[in-house]
Amino acid sequence: MNNIKDSKIYVIKKDQTLNYAAAELKKYLKLMCGNIDVEVIEKDEYDCCLTDGLWLGLFRDFGYYNKIDSKATVFDDYVIISVKNGTGIITGLNSRSVLISMYTFLKECGCRFIRPGADGEYIPHRPIDLLNAEYEHKPSYTHRGVCIEGAVSYENVFDIIEWSPKVGFNSYFIQFREAYTFFERWYNHKNNSEKKPEGFTVEKARDIVARLENEIKKRGLIYHAVGHGWTCEPLNIPGLDWDVKYLSVPDGVEQYLALVDGKRELWDGIPLNTNLCYSNLEVQSMIVESIVEYLKIHKNIDILHFWLADGTNNQCECENCKDTRPSDFYIRMLNKLDKRLTAEGIDTKIVFLIYVDLFWPPEKEKLKILSAL
Repeated sequence: MNNIKDSKIYVIKKDQTLNYAAAELKKYLKLMCGNIDVEVIEKDEYDCCLTDGLWLGLFRDFGYYNKIDSKATVFDDYVIISVKNGTGIITGLNSRSVLISMYTFLKECGCRFIRPGADGEYIPHRPIDLLNAEYEHKPSYTHRGVCIEGAVSYENVFDIIEWSPKVGFNSYFIQFREAYTFFERWYNHKNNSEKKPEGFTVEKARDIVARLENEIKKRGLIYHAVGHGWTCEPLNIPGLDWDVKYLSVPDGVEQYLALVDGKRELWDGIPLNTNLCYSNLEVQSMIVESIVEYLKIHKNIDILHFWLADGTNNQCECENCKDTRPSDFYIRMLNKLDKRLTAEGIDTKIVFLIYVDLFWPPEKEKLKILSAL
């Protein structure tokens, strides 16, 4: 049977991610199986009589209705592989699951994706008709991903995004509105005396993030975004990094900042580390409306992180705040946000943190979820 010189990949009702899965499968089959010809063919439905190739599609395309949980969400994954002698089915609960299933098939056939980048891969040489795999798996954890950190280039992050589904990850998180600080550290070569700064700008960061968002969506990955910044951006104070210290704030803004040691000012001059006067209804409204307006524009975000400020011992000590836990104010804002998102028909999910002062649970408030997972 080792004289097979061609193969077919049948894709049922292609979308962007299934199309990418087919292209990736074709690439790796050619790497594994030598100079075979691989043809990608789009089909409207599964044809069990066509047994001369590999089929890519969703559970429902192959009649796996008993594998579809009615409670499953767009964030859940589930893969099934049934391949014998280089032909068979590679399927999943959704398009992202199919992509993960395809890479899992390659791993079952001996491929290894040790680290991001082509030099982190091991691709064995095997005839197409000796590729076999029977596999079924539902991940224990819904959210499996990586968060941008440190000093990174576009290529660094691209490689991580490309590698993620190969090892079963299903999401990527780009922090802050522009992720400026992480890219600026790299392109301005901080702490590297051998290279001159490149003059990195916020506009360049936004361009990089837009390109990376396309790569995330191409793979059907869950896109997490923002995090810190909601305590300063609504006040027209940029939350780009932890390095630049501001000596002043826009007129009229001081009243909204947390009162600490008798002063309302930026905490050590750093907006991202500055909490606000959360008992102030205007503050609550500004934060909530800022998030709503942001999501009206950035519709490609699947999960938005709403965090309070970084830092410690920086909560408001005014008469209206001092006897209420920050987590109570946090829950109030989350309830208002959920109500507004529901009214606007925005389905983006919100992440909130149990973090620093928020380790102490609310004493009075409870979540009133209108639009849960």
